[in-house]
Amino acid sequence: MKQFSFLILVVLSTNYLYAQDHSESSIENHHQNFIGVFVGNTMITESHFQLPTIGIEYIREFHPRFGFGMVAELELGSHVIQKNEDGDIIAEVERERAFLVLPSVFIRVYKGIILTVGYGVEFEKNENLALLKLGVEYKLRMHNPKWYILPNVSWDHTKLFDGIVYGVTSGYSF
Repeated sequence: MKQFSFLILVVLSTNYLYAQDHSESSIENHHQNFIGVFVGNTMITESHFQLPTIGIEYIREFHPRFGFGMVAELELGSHVIQKNEDGDIIAEVERERAFLVLPSVFIRVYKGIILTVGYGVEFEKNENLALLKLGVEYKLRMHNPKWYILPNVSWDHTKLFDGIVYGVTSGYSF
């Protein structure tokens, strides 16, 4: 009888390990896929050109705090680069309608604050460049828990120039 009572006690106590917290900060509304549309601006730091930027992102969350995804952005307009990778002035090179594709890692560090790191390619008709993107965004919930608004800012780095990208992503979790 003591062994049976002990077994019942163990089974009942392990049930708490699988219980979910139903508070506001819990992960009960956690969805594993996210797709968003970005609208913003890119400022080239060397020339201070402002380029309207649109994009799309897809994130697959493997944990409520960690996910992988793809980011694609299109810089509308053109700008001129005047420096080489050593910082020396060179002949002007025009870059227009750059298209960026970046596999990225997304890490939720605290509540709605998300850090992003991506490394990919900026495609442009004159020259394709490797691109590093570091960013931060804040996930704001809407009335419907599957819809989100994310104000964000990021730093884009290539061998020829740096850019600050800022804007808003509207997204849907499913």
